[in-house]
Amino acid sequence: MTDAHRILFLRTDRLGETLLTLPAVAALGAALPGASLTLLVHPQLQSLLAGVPGVTEVLTHDPRSHRVWWVRAWRLGRTLRSRRFDAAVVSNPMKELHLAVWLAKIPHRVGYGRKWGWCLSRRIPDRKALGERHEVEYNLDLVKALVGGAIAPPSAPWQLAGFEREEGEVLRLLERQGIHGSDPLIAVHPWTSNPLKQWPITRYQELVRVLSQRLPVALIGGPEERALAPHVLPADHPTPSGGGSTPRVVDLVGRISLRQLAELLRRSRLLVSNDSGPVHLAAAVGTPTVALFGTPDAATGPRRWGPWGERHTVIWKESMEAITVDDVVAAVREVLER
Repeated sequence: MTDAHRILFLRTDRLGETLLTLPAVAALGAALPGASLTLLVHPQLQSLLAGVPGVTEVLTHDPRSHRVWWVRAWRLGRTLRSRRFDAAVVSNPMKELHLAVWLAKIPHRVGYGRKWGWCLSRRIPDRKALGERHEVEYNLDLVKALVGGAIAPPSAPWQLAGFEREEGEVLRLLERQGIHGSDPLIAVHPWTSNPLKQWPITRYQELVRVLSQRLPVALIGGPEERALAPHVLPADHPTPSGGGSTPRVVDLVGRISLRQLAELLRRSRLLVSNDSGPVHLAAAVGTPTVALFGTPDAATGPRRWGPWGERHTVIWKESMEAITVDDVVAAVREVLER
């Protein structure tokens, strides 16, 4: 692989899964320092991932661009072929991605040996469903397969660089809510895409009430969760007045971009969340998390999907119902007192 000058790393699904490829991308850059690295991601993530250290370009692939998968593969393959990549790493196994890198005639094509894995030049077994290791480690295995041997631990910078414009926007937004730049803040994300990973909303409401008595709380979430925010706000939550005393809770659900969310999390003391994309975004900007897991299944538990890195706290019980508000408050207190 010493002659590889242009390398493509493909991960086209959701926020959290894509962010968990960043240590592997950093390891790939460290193993092949002379190569340029291009990411292929979901269109919604392009702007956010422009801040990945060592990445030259971020391309996108929309899985909804055509209803027929092989048409999407053909179109993507034609686009990739014109860029003359020397190697490709397919992190999420999909027929259309495997076929696309084959159609693009990329010489070195690494991925998992399923879902048309015959399109790849080098395949590794997909054991991720067993949950034996972290998703980051599975992604590092792909890099090892590409470079043909051991790689150094991902000591190269993998976390997202700062977004200066969005940092200013977030500071001004919080200032209008009565929270100044130096004020400590706790971020809370109460939702998840999988109902089985959802901690009861009534407990989140109680948690927000308790935490906001100590520090201001920023409630975060996507546009699809905007209508759910009132169910988490404490019953006596005041309407922001734009001045006066520091508010207890700031409702930012569906009101900020991903880059703004990254900067909000960067200035927060910690994030409390179910297993969800914002957990991995917080880890990618260096913010400690308290992540809630309630499953007996290792494949969906924190061994595979927990926040990557140090300073994080995971509460893992047999079900989400088994996690109490006192459990979470105690974990938050421990993080704040470090």
